[in-house]
Amino acid sequence: MIEACDTLPAAMAAYTQAFRTGDAAATLDRVQPSTVVYAMEGGEVVGQTRSAWKAAPAQPALDLTTQVVSEGPRTAIVTARWTQAGVARRDYTLWARLQCRWRIVGRVVGPEGPLEASAAQGVRAAVDMKLRSDAGWNAAELAQAIDPRALVITLDDEQIVAASVADWQARYIVRARTNYPSKQTAVARAEEGRGDLGVATWTFKSASGAIYADRAVLLRTREGWRMLALLWVRED
Repeated sequence: MIEACDTLPAAMAAYTQAFRTGDAAATLDRVQPSTVVYAMEGGEVVGQTRSAWKAAPAQPALDLTTQVVSEGPRTAIVTARWTQAGVARRDYTLWARLQCRWRIVGRVVGPEGPLEASAAQGVRAAVDMKLRSDAGWNAAELAQAIDPRALVITLDDEQIVAASVADWQARYIVRARTNYPSKQTAVARAEEGRGDLGVATWTFKSASGAIYADRAVLLRTREGWRMLALLWVRED
């Protein structure tokens, strides 16, 4: 018998229950091994690998709540809020359906805060820069939109394919030199931000007419808003 694929609500429910009870093994079962959790500490971006997250003592969060920010057939952004040591916390996570199982592939975390119009504008500016870099295959602008530590992720046969920003810069240089078609039309977009945390979703039509969806989690760094994980897939 062929087992049915995971649904995002079921995956979120399992993750939420594990997080609430401090079940580290079940929580991390929903985290893809290459995932790095990013946060701002003392004005600097710091990262925690999945293995470091696994080694840290589990801390139950009975009041954890989650909400879907944006969702497609194979990718999504989810936000969670909980209390840790008496302090309200918030995260944004990128989810992808990998071999029929929804898992987290990117995460930013920080203090809880209200949604802010100015933060959303900063996130929007970072997305604008990414779109400009795509339009002209501008490797320098690409590096200004995405933090150098970030992974640029897509899916192939429901498996993760990740590359560094430097790798994508090299691709842009080649595309600019060879006049690779860059005509892209934005179809829809949405951004939100609170404190140092931000997320963005945008869809666009490529030069060939294919529809793609990009989802990103961002941090407000000293240099401005930067993407710390970017997940893109074809959705048509």
